[in-house]
Amino acid sequence: MFSMRFFLSILCVCMVLPSCARQGFRPSFYTSTVLTAPLQQSLPQADVYYSYLAAQSQLRDNQLDNAAESYQQALRKDPASPMLLTEYAALCIRQGKVDLALKNAEDAVRIDPRYLPAHLLLGQLYAGLGQGSKAVEAYKRVIEAKPDGEDAYLLLGTLYAQMGQFAEAMEVFDKLRRMHPDNSMVLYYKARIFLDMKFYKQAESMYRDVLSMDPLFENALLDLAYIYEVTDRMREAEKTYLRIISFNPGSVQAHNRLGNLYMREGKSERALGQFGELIALNRRDPESRLKIGIIHLQQKNYDAAIQDLSDLLKEEPQLDQALFYLGTAYEEKGDLGQAVVNYRLIPRNSPLWSAAQIRLAMAFTKMKDYRSGIETIQGAIANFPDTQELYLYLAVIYEEDKRYPEAMSAIEKGLEKSPADVDLLFRKGVLFDKMDRKYEAIDVMERVLQIDPKNANALNYIGYTYAEMGTHLQKARQMVKKALDLEPEDGYIMDSMAWVYFKMGQNRKALEIILEALKRVPHDPVIHEHLGDIYMSLGKREKAIEAYQKAIEMQHTEPERIEEKLRAIQ
Repeated sequence: MFSMRFFLSILCVCMVLPSCARQGFRPSFYTSTVLTAPLQQSLPQADVYYSYLAAQSQLRDNQLDNAAESYQQALRKDPASPMLLTEYAALCIRQGKVDLALKNAEDAVRIDPRYLPAHLLLGQLYAGLGQGSKAVEAYKRVIEAKPDGEDAYLLLGTLYAQMGQFAEAMEVFDKLRRMHPDNSMVLYYKARIFLDMKFYKQAESMYRDVLSMDPLFENALLDLAYIYEVTDRMREAEKTYLRIISFNPGSVQAHNRLGNLYMREGKSERALGQFGELIALNRRDPESRLKIGIIHLQQKNYDAAIQDLSDLLKEEPQLDQALFYLGTAYEEKGDLGQAVVNYRLIPRNSPLWSAAQIRLAMAFTKMKDYRSGIETIQGAIANFPDTQELYLYLAVIYEEDKRYPEAMSAIEKGLEKSPADVDLLFRKGVLFDKMDRKYEAIDVMERVLQIDPKNANALNYIGYTYAEMGTHLQKARQMVKKALDLEPEDGYIMDSMAWVYFKMGQNRKALEIILEALKRVPHDPVIHEHLGDIYMSLGKREKAIEAYQKAIEMQHTEPERIEEKLRAIQ
């Protein structure tokens, strides 16, 4: 596959082609001198020159196809012009015609080996195509011809770093810095090498030196902010992004990264502000519009998310991510039919297809259409048989349909692929529990803890199960306490702890804890049943009745048993 890194590095060629700045290429990170060689023919014919000027005008208007035709007309009259061949090759890159760009650049070098811009362009093409040794040779050819230049050194050093040859890269940049000690770009690239090597402290020090030479060097500030993020200094990263925006309000990278930072921190409104700024800069920016939809989804503002994503899909109907999150928004809102429609629109060749099949199957499951859910997951397994997550969801659907043997079979098939998968093992334990095979369930949960000693769910399960069985209560309390230490705000684990104390006869302690659990999980029917039992143990009959009634209202899976408790009280 053609390297995406190519599309970034190739733009640097604009600094070494005579007319690239006029062509609309993105400027390089550094300023360099145009490298030239004696040119025997410089557009000597009037009609060639006319076609060349037409190409420049068309490039300014971003008429790439017309500009390509004008270059071809000029080359038909002057096919041996290395300058025309090189500039036309650069245009081919912009059009995505990499093979044609390579042919023209190689022709330019063959016709005039002294024309250094062609060598630089050819080196970048080779680098983008993953032909590192050829790229190195091209850059060295330029350095040999013009040893006091900068461009080829910078490109060569960067290439070495991309190839993981950091010592060679450092040697190139050190040599260049000796020649140009005041060039902040050279020090910047040295800092990038340390950053690539994850030597964050050394890289940070170098970036600070770069910024002392050029305080508004945006790419150095962006890299420095990245270091702050990976070293968990979010406020410093935030300040750095805001600093960039203060002198360059149109900085797409600064707004985007700051928005992402706010999203990770759960600061939704601030994130919306940053992505809103990006849309103001470019109304058609699909990435920012998608993120705004996702933020509204995270805020449970489903109507706004649906509107955002639907509007985006009108302009970008094939945007798989928008389809996926639109389906999710409909699903969370409870409109399962529309969720199914959107999940089904995601094509099989999409990276999101497997995840969409899982969401689709779970939507069917919520609709009690277990057959469609099972068939959906089985279809996904046929395409991705080594994805253990699919076996987990297949088991979940069988479990929902109370087909426990089939669910266990799905789990076992998944464990054949990945024997130490804790999610599959945990589900196996749950299945044993539902099949009333408690001790086998506990054995499996112990296996989960051997693999992942800090698995709060497994710890909680064993502790709660012992409490339900009325045995090993001291061990039950220890295990639930470990789970609660890991997840101190988990209302379900708090309920388990309350239930352990209830079984130990410490009813007031149990009441204190279960009331805290209900603050976090107010609508769970089992917790309300437990509350009723605890109130009864304390002689609070009216409160017990109220708790039991709430358990029934919240659709307890065994309402008859709760009603029996109510009849016994009354």
